[in-house]
Amino acid sequence: MPYIDLDTHAGTIRGFDDGRVRSFLGVPYGEDAGGVHRFHRPRPVEPWQGVRPALSFGPSCPQFDARLHWSPRAIEFHSLLYPRGGWALEGTAASEDCLRLNVWAPSNVEGAAVLVWLHGGGYMSGSGNEMAFNGDLLAAAEGVIVVTVTHRLGILGFLDLRDHGLEDSADAGMLDIIEALRWVRANIAALGGDPAKVTIAGQSGGGGKVAALRRMPEAQDLFSATIIMSGPAERPQSVQRARAIATRTLDALAVPVAQLALLPVDDLIQAQSVALADGADLGGDVDFPAMSEFGYGPSLDAQHLPEGPDLCAAPMMIGWATHDMSSLLLDQPFFSTELDPQSLASVLSPSGPSNPDAVPATSSPAPVEEPAHLVLARALSAHAFAAPSLRIADQVSSTAPVWVYEFTQTTEVMDGLLGACHSLDLAYVFGTVDRIPLTGTSDETGRMSRRMMQLWGSFVREHTPAEAGWSPWDPSGRHVHRIPVATA
Repeated sequence: MPYIDLDTHAGTIRGFDDGRVRSFLGVPYGEDAGGVHRFHRPRPVEPWQGVRPALSFGPSCPQFDARLHWSPRAIEFHSLLYPRGGWALEGTAASEDCLRLNVWAPSNVEGAAVLVWLHGGGYMSGSGNEMAFNGDLLAAAEGVIVVTVTHRLGILGFLDLRDHGLEDSADAGMLDIIEALRWVRANIAALGGDPAKVTIAGQSGGGGKVAALRRMPEAQDLFSATIIMSGPAERPQSVQRARAIATRTLDALAVPVAQLALLPVDDLIQAQSVALADGADLGGDVDFPAMSEFGYGPSLDAQHLPEGPDLCAAPMMIGWATHDMSSLLLDQPFFSTELDPQSLASVLSPSGPSNPDAVPATSSPAPVEEPAHLVLARALSAHAFAAPSLRIADQVSSTAPVWVYEFTQTTEVMDGLLGACHSLDLAYVFGTVDRIPLTGTSDETGRMSRRMMQLWGSFVREHTPAEAGWSPWDPSGRHVHRIPVATA
């Protein structure tokens, strides 16, 4: 496979070109964020001499290995989603020198639109290196440039130390992403990209990052459109909640703030776990109960992330999966294919948000034959993912066109337990269905994936999804486009 060199603003990097796609992996967009640089704004990458290899993935951000606490069913689910190791790091190294990005660009393009992808994991886990959204297939099929970003997470990216003189600490992970977008602005033309046509996109916590970037003053000239997939966070957390997490974290660390730069990173990750243990009361301002598990995350900041609506008028595509919550219920004993309608009634509160009768019209109608456990997942997903997405759509549609969808494709793995679950749509969008066992073996997966690649590709290129019958969101009409489209 021939190597190819690329001159960036900081120096020359060496990737490879397979004749269809040029790949540059593990490219630094910022300097090492460890030690004395912890909790500070990212430093732009320093220029280097010679040629720097960009042939393999860079480090992921250090993070807690949640596999230690997963049930067997959760372990099975994650092994299907992450076939290279069973969790988001997928065998790659972890280091505070993690400000890296990966680029996949069609081999012969000029003026190509760009998709910058932000991984999920609830601000606490994940990596830009995950197989489900490797960008080679989408770049080749749709003629767009795909960039995936790794940045600081959890305690390293979002610990609020503003009261201790570290003014950038509470949103350092978001400032990392902005630095990556600046790298794209400076260098994407050399790869045949159009720096004025950049779509930022993300799923789950990545969708929350996109929503936050729409509010951040420093980000406003760095993207032209946005995609939010199953992003439950409508707004950043409050200063009150961020401070509560910081107080618990500092109590767990039991050292002065001035000494945090000297601690081994493993000590910080352990303190993070202690701070979020035991269902601590952290302020109660999250949008739905599962958000309490996220703990650290973007918080309101007068300079970086001010209170108020979006600052931009960029077009948006936003949606959710019908049974998003199913994969988040795997540790619950009651969530089972054996759940019957009578047991379902006892699981759901009589008048609470999980009662199907109380679910607003935010999700497609349940099929008559839908099993009880998926009825439950559908009901919870309507409140946790669909309703927040529609509130965002209502707000944004007053200043920019918005396209709203629901992903309804199901998977047969795990004996049909999951339905159209959280993260299932990733492989469909990126064309990696043959690499990700979670999608199952249905003959429909390849066809559906090609259609979704075309939809996302058209939105990145034209900021309009090319699908008959899919019109921009109108709050009075409230038309949600189903993917796949229902057939008679």
